[in-house]
Amino acid sequence: MLSRKTLVIGIILIAVLGISACIETNHEVEAPVAVTSANEPTDANNQVGVTPVADTSADERSPVWSPDSSKIFFKSDGWICVCNPDGSHREELAEIGWNSLVMDPERKRAFYKNITSDESTETYQAYVMDIDGKNLTKIASLTLEDEYVDDGGYIGGTRMLAYDMHSWSPDRTEIFFTRLGETGDTWVWDEEEGKWTRYKAGTEPPIPVVPDYYGPGNDIKLIAKEHLKTAWVWDLLENELRFVGNVSYGIVHGTLRGLVVWSPDGRYVALPCNDLSEAGSTEQIFVIDMETGESRRLTSFVGSSTWPRWSPDGKKIMYVRMPPKYWWCPSLPNDDEGSDIWVVDIDGSSEKQLTDTPKNWEEGFLRPDGKRIVYASWKPGSMGVGETREIDVRMVNEDGGDDRLLTTITTEFIGRMVWSPDGSKIAVVTWESGEDAIDRDIYMIDMPATEDVKNENHT
Repeated sequence: MLSRKTLVIGIILIAVLGISACIETNHEVEAPVAVTSANEPTDANNQVGVTPVADTSADERSPVWSPDSSKIFFKSDGWICVCNPDGSHREELAEIGWNSLVMDPERKRAFYKNITSDESTETYQAYVMDIDGKNLTKIASLTLEDEYVDDGGYIGGTRMLAYDMHSWSPDRTEIFFTRLGETGDTWVWDEEEGKWTRYKAGTEPPIPVVPDYYGPGNDIKLIAKEHLKTAWVWDLLENELRFVGNVSYGIVHGTLRGLVVWSPDGRYVALPCNDLSEAGSTEQIFVIDMETGESRRLTSFVGSSTWPRWSPDGKKIMYVRMPPKYWWCPSLPNDDEGSDIWVVDIDGSSEKQLTDTPKNWEEGFLRPDGKRIVYASWKPGSMGVGETREIDVRMVNEDGGDDRLLTTITTEFIGRMVWSPDGSKIAVVTWESGEDAIDRDIYMIDMPATEDVKNENHT
């Protein structure tokens, strides 16, 4: 029988695999749409053209557009490559290993970070080099003593390093960190009141138990250990780790790469955090002011709110909302129920749902002008090696209106979609499981004039 910790980890992995793709949306009866396979040329009956850009046997991902939309940079296995949007004139520029591709605004330099460990410390390193691999320079190096937080025996059951390194600032001079620290307080389910109650350190409240929840001897203790998540910034110019402010109070939880995002002007950072309250352990979107250290919770849904993305003007945040699977831990999403796209102002007001397809997963990507969102929509479900599904690629206005189908792609997941700066093209990263590794490829959607795309609300 699975232990609680094993099951929780499994649930989290399922959710991660689901939401890191893109999704399928609600549609009325419509004219047949040809399906574009990730391994076949575009069919002429598709609403928009989909052509391969990088679909070799290598693992190709992390597309980054040049400022004038004439070139696209990407990772191919351990190499930085560049080509035209149609895949022509491909060139290998420099070897960068497993690191993610982060570039300066002019696309002349590449940045990456690294972590090395010994028995008692973690050393974080930041590097920069020219895009052709020349002039590799270590910007800074920071060594921290190992410090762990542990929810063993409590809701979550997770153990991890207290410090976690995240994303580069827009000007590439800082890297955002978080730190978890135990407060001593606990939250316990109160059956009579029908809510979770906070108990201060030193008290010993009665702990309710759900016996044999996973089978004989596998009980759930309805108690959560509270940890404070704080925000820090690694100042690369001064090579110091600087405290910014408090963010949230929740159980031990990590944050996936790509979920901690700076505002376009570098003033704020948005991130999903676990949040303990009378509703239990939920996942909410928080924003912290990097100048004042003040933080704000933007969402309050009893479930999981995650994958924040900034609007180009920095006034709104688009995010994904997922319903809970378990009443005793609402932050664990229900994979069978899918997800929807929402948007909220950075002061927490004007929260609005943009998509609503029952039992479909959906994740969106804003056009550079912020007026339209391209999103993927698909039915949930685990896929085996070599298995694929039909994923709709759709577009909707920033207010949720004028929802329309762009094309349908046959693959396992869509991991990312990146608009060109001029809004004329979208780079799509597909994801398929192989026997030994994940195979990602990059395809290009050429966007037509809006009026040329089928509008399902006005047939």
